[in-house]
Amino acid sequence: MFSAIGMAVGTGNIWRFPRVAAAQGGGAFVLACVVALFLWAIPLLMAESVWGKVTRMGVIGSFKEMLGRKWTWAGGCVAWISLGIAFYYAVVMGWCVRYFVYVLTGVIKPGLDTEALWTAFSTTPGAMVPWHIISMVIATIVIFKGISQGLEKINKILIPSLFVLLVVLMIRAITLPGAVKGLQYLFEPRFELFASGRLWLEAFTQVAWSTGAGWGLLLTYFVYAKKTEDISLNATTICFADTSAAMIAAMAIIPTIFALSSDPMAAVGSGNTGLAFIHLTKLFTVMPAGTLFAGFFFLALIFAALSSLLSMVELGVRLLMDAGWPRHKAALAAGIGITILGLPSSMSIDFLNNQDWVWGVGLLVSGVFFSIGAMKIGVDKIWREYIEPCSDLKASWMWKLIYLFPLWFVIIFTWWIKQAMSWYPGSWWKWLPISEYTYTVGTMVYQWAIMVVVFLLLNNWLADKMTHKFEATD
Repeated sequence: MFSAIGMAVGTGNIWRFPRVAAAQGGGAFVLACVVALFLWAIPLLMAESVWGKVTRMGVIGSFKEMLGRKWTWAGGCVAWISLGIAFYYAVVMGWCVRYFVYVLTGVIKPGLDTEALWTAFSTTPGAMVPWHIISMVIATIVIFKGISQGLEKINKILIPSLFVLLVVLMIRAITLPGAVKGLQYLFEPRFELFASGRLWLEAFTQVAWSTGAGWGLLLTYFVYAKKTEDISLNATTICFADTSAAMIAAMAIIPTIFALSSDPMAAVGSGNTGLAFIHLTKLFTVMPAGTLFAGFFFLALIFAALSSLLSMVELGVRLLMDAGWPRHKAALAAGIGITILGLPSSMSIDFLNNQDWVWGVGLLVSGVFFSIGAMKIGVDKIWREYIEPCSDLKASWMWKLIYLFPLWFVIIFTWWIKQAMSWYPGSWWKWLPISEYTYTVGTMVYQWAIMVVVFLLLNNWLADKMTHKFEATD
């Protein structure tokens, strides 16, 4: 459970959720997220659990086993979307490591120009590369050691430590003079916002990215689960633990901003990197014991990033093991491969933002693949044969909400298209140069199309390769 919660809890809980919650009316957004957990995340995590536990294979092999040989390509697409995120997520962890080192070496101190520091780090050619490599070396070493000695052991340390650090930061934040204004803003009910389509779309976006639903990560972990491992209760627990971590982070960050910033809404609207590496870092330089709490903050970010990155690397390792590779060889190959394919994102923030746009939205595609698969097999059949017998939480209605996934995809994807078209009027269909058209519809759809074509062509080859199921001796 620690590993599964670590899979879900990542940097997005700490810097994205507080920012979006503040921008979308606080309490109304939190309640919308809870609704989105039931309508999207919980059913999708249940589907992943079934795929992994029934087939004892990774993402690609599980689609082959569950849906038939001709559907192997769909598993390939889900795997690539998650690995596409892993390539740049390791870079993001590198940012956290670098800033923690800045704290230890005394760079983050009163009088620091935090915007200049971030600009220099993020735009200097090659500056992010070594920290990306360091992050991947750490993750690869853990995965190399295996499930019980590596993945499970480190998550038993990371996840409790992460929650302790977040609680310490929260306590410090709410004791700052003026922090109550931030708490009021975060929790004050504004029920009229429930009529806002933007509120619901942002909530679904947050839940889709934050819980890890549709990534194939929980699927990979359930390959190693006991036959009696609960599916519905675990999926629900993971989602609410993820949201709890996000709420604690919000109670640490929003009160701090309102207590110490002259323009708190400017900080909230500055984006994920602006909030964490410019505005919050600036606040740490002026608050009492700021250096100490800056260390706690960036250490919490490292723990959150690492626990999520480990699940992404393990996903790649499981794919190679399904093809017959031994774990040690697969771990080295996956680690080196993700490191190399992450280099473009570590050398260009524009490329990283482009990949975040393309594969982050691509998670919706993954969700639809699982939904179509469940309907093809039989939603009621999956509940009766695979979920209900091993679940203490007998709530079939939660599982059956997977029928609605294609509808959610159409609604959310249409909104994203409209957003992108408003950003690039007359150029929404363009792909290159990435630095100019980072968030166009074209760059997203073209890359998705290439992915689908490639995996359709590789379908039979992948189906032939994915033949080794997990056994206890693995």
